[in-house]
Amino acid sequence: MSNKDYRISPPPKDSGEEPLFRVVYAIDVNASDEQKAAEQAWQMMRAKDAFEPVMVILDSDGKQTKLDLSEYLEFNKVTTGFIVQKYRKNSTGKFACVHQEFIAGDDVQFENVKGESIEVPEHDYQPFNMTMLSKDEIIDRLGDALTSIDVGGEQSRQFAPEIKILDELLRDLGWLPKD
Repeated sequence: MSNKDYRISPPPKDSGEEPLFRVVYAIDVNASDEQKAAEQAWQMMRAKDAFEPVMVILDSDGKQTKLDLSEYLEFNKVTTGFIVQKYRKNSTGKFACVHQEFIAGDDVQFENVKGESIEVPEHDYQPFNMTMLSKDEIIDRLGDALTSIDVGGEQSRQFAPEIKILDELLRDLGWLPKD
């Protein structure tokens, strides 16, 4: 079916409890044929990192409404506050940051992705976790995980891929295994 003037008809009049809408989502895709284009578009729509689409909605009278879902499915919460960092002199005589935390202020703004102010959307609270691990702490924790699963025997064979990943990661961080 090929037609220069592709037109989308409105949905039929419906006598249900809620009105019937036809929602149109258009996406341009490079592909070798129609089926591959449809499959690629479907995968793109379902991807976790997909952009929120701009859609055209038709009601049964043919009225069109265009919505940019990024304005409705995502928002920024901007919290003003303070960062407190603790420094300690290390073995080389230099001060290094050993801890930091964010102390939230009372000024909180909500905005859409275009930076426009919006009403406070219903949302779950997200704590301000600003942890900072040193390289040594990361190595210690990964080393603990490695030694807890690399105990030899059948367990080590079952976790061989995970043991290899942890071992390579630790070596990349400069860890030398104790012989």
